[in-house]
Amino acid sequence: MRISTQAASQSALIDLMRAQRELYESGQQLSTGLKAPDLKGYGNQAESILFGRAAMSRAENFVEASKRLENRLGVQDLALGELSGAVQDLRLALTTNDGTFLMQDVQSAFERARNALNTQFSGSFIFGGTRTDTVPFSGTTIGQLQGAADMGDLFHNARQKQTGRIDEQSTVEISFLADDLAQELMEIFARVADFNDGPDGPFDGTVTNAQQQFLSTEIANVIAVFERVNDAVGTNGSMQSRLENAVTSNRQRADYLKTMVAGMEEADMAEAATRLTQAQAAVQVSALVFSDLSQVSLLPFLR
Repeated sequence: MRISTQAASQSALIDLMRAQRELYESGQQLSTGLKAPDLKGYGNQAESILFGRAAMSRAENFVEASKRLENRLGVQDLALGELSGAVQDLRLALTTNDGTFLMQDVQSAFERARNALNTQFSGSFIFGGTRTDTVPFSGTTIGQLQGAADMGDLFHNARQKQTGRIDEQSTVEISFLADDLAQELMEIFARVADFNDGPDGPFDGTVTNAQQQFLSTEIANVIAVFERVNDAVGTNGSMQSRLENAVTSNRQRADYLKTMVAGMEEADMAEAATRLTQAQAAVQVSALVFSDLSQVSLLPFLR
């Protein structure tokens, strides 16, 4: 009878190597929490994992971008509120029968409006449109308004508004332009100052019939500006609400994609632990069998 141990030894060696590989892979899964150390180990799922990671990253970026835009719109809301308050102050100043302090109140309203128009967020002027590094309104005194050949010369905002992308499909305008909001307002300040300096001025004590007629006309103009500014306040509020919804939507999308990618990438830790235990036992058995076969010899039977 022909006796050979080579095939048996080779088979035992293959079993040992297989068990060692299983031991290594299950150990790696337990230590890293992943099914494979790199994308090659995921086979046909590698493309889906790459796509999921990229989509998740975009969604997370949109969340962060929308949060920054929310902060900007919050500052913009405060600035628009200040501008609206300045217009209200001007209206109250002109609604009077006693002009003694009228020009002082007008001056205060102008200062409040000027500061609101030049509000900054993170070093950028919010009412400058795409031109964020230049003060949108350069008038510092009502006298400058009176001396301007064209009120538009004192406004330096760009004509294009700033925009922000809030998701894969949507880009929205997020800013207002200084001259759209307040050029007419500044013209009212200039006309009031011109009237005060003119033949029917100054405003001092009880207002005259001519002064009352002038003030009534300008009050109507102030109301028109007030409505325009309040429309901007409402639009800004709508944008804030839309951004809140975008943040929620993008966060939900990012969470879903994270769960999806984790389902493809992450190992089942309980299963990996069971496989590790089984692999350890298999290595011990395979090593013992291989050791025994390696020592098999016919010499004792030939003596």
